[in-house]
Amino acid sequence: MRHILILACFLLLIPVHMLVAQKVDLRNYVIGGYDANPNEIRLAQSRVHAYWQKNSSRFGDKARYLAVEAASVMPGDVVQPLWQNMINAQAGSGFLLPPEWNPGNMHCIMIYDTHSNGFVSNHGYLVVETPHRETLARFGEYIALYVQRGRF
Repeated sequence: MRHILILACFLLLIPVHMLVAQKVDLRNYVIGGYDANPNEIRLAQSRVHAYWQKNSSRFGDKARYLAVEAASVMPGDVVQPLWQNMINAQAGSGFLLPPEWNPGNMHCIMIYDTHSNGFVSNHGYLVVETPHRETLARFGEYIALYVQRGRF
């Protein structure tokens, strides 16, 4: 009986909203712009559309925007100088690790608007680090639910 009383007191100390609240990562993951090719855009749109059709009831109005990985970007594909952006980035400092720890994978993230059922722009965001899957994070001026590649 004493153990149950201690457990009940402990549970009363934990705010209930902390147990059910979705956390938002407000760091900006964007280090630059990147334009995926039309085929990558088309494939990403079909993946994220199918993902939203299956999962829209689960998220409801909480997810106005979805962030989907449209392409994997190799460092040689980027022509703009990113050093200044990467030094000042709020996320993605992993590029400073030794090469054997960090393969240098960058991703093109595109933002999908669930109300208009399309991408907000034909331009994507270049990121080095990505948030955890199905968490809210900031990409440029958008707070979006990161769905990785948009697979189920």
